[in-house]
Amino acid sequence: AGLELYTRAVGPVLGEGRSVGIPGRSLSDSISTDFTSSIGRTQAAYPIRSDDTKGEGGKPGTFGSQLIEYDIIHVCRKRMEEPKRVSWAKLRRQIMQDVGQLREILEQHQKAGLQGADLQVIRRGKALEYFSKHYGQVYVEEGRNFTVREALLAINQLLEDDADTASESPPVLAEAYTRQFFRLFGDRLSLPRDQMQKYLRGTGVSPQEFIDRGWCEEKGKVFTPISPLEWAQSLKGIRRDAVSRDFDQVMFMVGACFENSGLKLTDTLNNPNFSPHPANSDLLDWLTRHGGNATIKDAAKTALQLYRSWQTKNVKKVEEQRMLFDLLEEGA
Repeated sequence: AGLELYTRAVGPVLGEGRSVGIPGRSLSDSISTDFTSSIGRTQAAYPIRSDDTKGEGGKPGTFGSQLIEYDIIHVCRKRMEEPKRVSWAKLRRQIMQDVGQLREILEQHQKAGLQGADLQVIRRGKALEYFSKHYGQVYVEEGRNFTVREALLAINQLLEDDADTASESPPVLAEAYTRQFFRLFGDRLSLPRDQMQKYLRGTGVSPQEFIDRGWCEEKGKVFTPISPLEWAQSLKGIRRDAVSRDFDQVMFMVGACFENSGLKLTDTLNNPNFSPHPANSDLLDWLTRHGGNATIKDAAKTALQLYRSWQTKNVKKVEEQRMLFDLLEEGA
């Protein structure tokens, strides 16, 4: 179910579409492959259970024929105008507003027997409708576009947030990969490989992506996140304008506040090249409750106090950054 179901179903459909002249590309290599062409946009997605035999002759046993299982009808409409540039922040607000409005209707369908996985397909179709409408023109911040892979991950997280109100998810202003990583390692310092794979199933993300980013390592079939102290020390001497992502900044701030770190957080905050990510305050606050251990939580508390003090003295710089991410409508 979930995104894994979506990936498995839409890939063969688009691949088959190419063979009959419909724009589309196989998703077999990666879900990040563009699934919405520049001439069309997603209109809706409907859950269905069916299969068909495709290929030369269209009969079972014919050379080149293959049975394709259809789990979703993916409805697209020809694009009649050029996509308009829009921020992910604005798109996220629109998605959650519409998904929220669908809740009552979907609850009625659920009582009538529609399965939870099918309800998620409908929600995801509504979310993708917005993204595909602005395909290729969605940005995280000015100068940095939102990739299809990030969009699918972020949309999946929004839908999970909407469905699960019992736990405290990482802040919604955080970037998609940052949110996913902290979902995995909130309140813990290790994760067995089988659990890591289980948690990531359906997200379109592999454990190797976090390893490649240097965020964690695997030894003896167990994943451990990098220590904030180690992360902070690895960034020592690097120009602060090169440290722009939320994970980089927050992990540095927490690590710098470890006892005997040898780093002074205020030096970085007062550096003219430092540009604060809008999610920093929320992420630090979240880590005060969900850091992997008491040391991380205490360091996050210290970092949060210093950061909030800096924010009150640098309102203009903070607002300029929020403007780049189109977050002024969301308040402080």
